[in-house]
Amino acid sequence: MRALALYSLAEFQTGHATTLRVRMDGRSFGVTDDGRGHAIERSIDGLAYLTFVYTHLDYPFKTSRGAAIQLHGIGTSLVNVLCSELVVTARKRHATLHMHFLNGRLHKQHVVEVDSDRTGNAIAGTIRKPLHFEDAGPESIRQWLRDVSLANPSLHLHFNDETLGPAAVDLEHKDRR
Repeated sequence: MRALALYSLAEFQTGHATTLRVRMDGRSFGVTDDGRGHAIERSIDGLAYLTFVYTHLDYPFKTSRGAAIQLHGIGTSLVNVLCSELVVTARKRHATLHMHFLNGRLHKQHVVEVDSDRTGNAIAGTIRKPLHFEDAGPESIRQWLRDVSLANPSLHLHFNDETLGPAAVDLEHKDRR
C-alpha cells in the first residue's frame, strides 16, 4: 500500500494530482488519486501497458525485453503478486479502464468510453492470507501518511475517511492541551 501511495504522491509532486485517499481494513486496501491516470492505450511487447506493468515482475532484469518502461512496473507487479485480488481502475478524460486480477493473473478487463473531467487511478486489493506484515497495521500507516501530509501541506490526504494534514494535526494538538 505504501508503494501505491508513493506513486500517487509522485503525481501530486509533479503537479498532476491534488487528492490522495487511502483506506485499509484488515487485509484489504485501496489507494485513489485524482492524477493523470495510468496510460490505457499504450502497449509494450505486444501487451497492453497496464497488463505488462502489473504482471511482469522480471522487467527490466530479463534482457530480451527491449521496451523502455518506468521502474514502477516492478513495484506494481510485486503488489499484484502479493494480492489474492487486485482491481485497477484508470480514469482518463475519454475512457475508463477496469482491470481485475486474481492471484496475480489478469482475470478480466474492460474499457468504458466516457467524457469526464475526472482522471486518476483507483487501486484496491486484498493481501494474500499467508502473508503477514507486522509494521503495516492501520496506526502505522496512519502515522506514515500523517508524516507525508506534513511534508506536503497542500496535498489533500485522507486515510479511512479521516482528513490528514497540517490543519488536522494542529486541531489534534489543540484538543490535547
